[in-house]
Amino acid sequence: MTKIIIRCDASISIGSGHLIRCRTLARELQRRGAEISFLCRRQPGDLIALLERDFPVMVLPEQPLVPCDGLEGRDLYGAWLGCTQEQDAAQCLDALAEAGIKSVSWLVTDHYGLDAIWETELISGLAGGDPPPMLLVIDDLADRPHQADLLLDQNFFGEATEHRYRGLVLPQCHQLLGPHYALLGPEYAQLHPLVPPRTELRRVLVFFGGVDPANLTAQALEALLDPVVTDLAVDVVLGLQSPHRSSVEELVDVRPNTTLHGPKASLAGLIARADLAIGAVGATTWERACLGLPCISVPLASNQIPVSKMLARHDFIRLIEFRPETFCARLLDEFAFFSDSGCIQRVSLACRSLTKGDGGQICTDHLLRSRSQPYFQLA
Repeated sequence: MTKIIIRCDASISIGSGHLIRCRTLARELQRRGAEISFLCRRQPGDLIALLERDFPVMVLPEQPLVPCDGLEGRDLYGAWLGCTQEQDAAQCLDALAEAGIKSVSWLVTDHYGLDAIWETELISGLAGGDPPPMLLVIDDLADRPHQADLLLDQNFFGEATEHRYRGLVLPQCHQLLGPHYALLGPEYAQLHPLVPPRTELRRVLVFFGGVDPANLTAQALEALLDPVVTDLAVDVVLGLQSPHRSSVEELVDVRPNTTLHGPKASLAGLIARADLAIGAVGATTWERACLGLPCISVPLASNQIPVSKMLARHDFIRLIEFRPETFCARLLDEFAFFSDSGCIQRVSLACRSLTKGDGGQICTDHLLRSRSQPYFQLA
């Protein structure tokens, strides 16, 4: 049996996207017969209990929280890791030894705080296996070197997409680049051919992540209270742990035809019936695109800005920057844009072309192939 170890984290600072997309891949691998275990660090908002419903999780010890205010780039991602890469690698190897795991077929990493330093330590620590483990790196940033045999980056950067990792990976590393390889739940591939392009603006989906620390959900609802758009039906998704849930509940109560949803196993149903979304630029970007849902997108982190600008430049999304003094007015302008049937249909068809939703199946094919089978035989 193919044994695969996945190293990823979730937290209040990191968010849930890395862990959720790894869980999506793990479910497909498990369905195809692989044995999956996770390595995750204990920290506030870690979602380990959620992961343990499906998979064994080797829990790394909680580290003292590092203040992230004002940190950017590699300093921020190092703070997310909570320790040095060498310390993290040593703790991972200790956890694997304690679990009696001496060899694995694949290591999978999805963490902005890890690079070739950690990867080399883990591969060396498990080199006693026969054969030694191979490495899949899931990344979005293309800002550090990797020792990967396989690399997956689901982001869109136009013509530059195919060249982002030049000089950062080994020559023999096979790269799965672009939204075609986005790790979505199987329901998205199933619904992709069934959901028609949008032609009329009637229902809006508002989702800025389960926590939404900036409370953009409330800001969007303030705009949707304008009499010009009160005829629109609105679905709002917000986690029970959000610090702003009570203020959102108050706005939902006063706006007609508005429904507040708690955490959902999948957003596919709400995405399929909506005509327009308002949300962040994260993993949900590819879920919306797969089902042809136009979106007014708001980047919430600096690493989301480049991909969001490129998507907007190619008319896959409509992009606005969050500025409290102008946010509502900008949203109302975008509602006016999408009230034109030609505009909403054009954007719906464009974003739908980005992915068919079967990236998880494609990646699984690569991980479960025979080592003697060349990658190019897996189209």
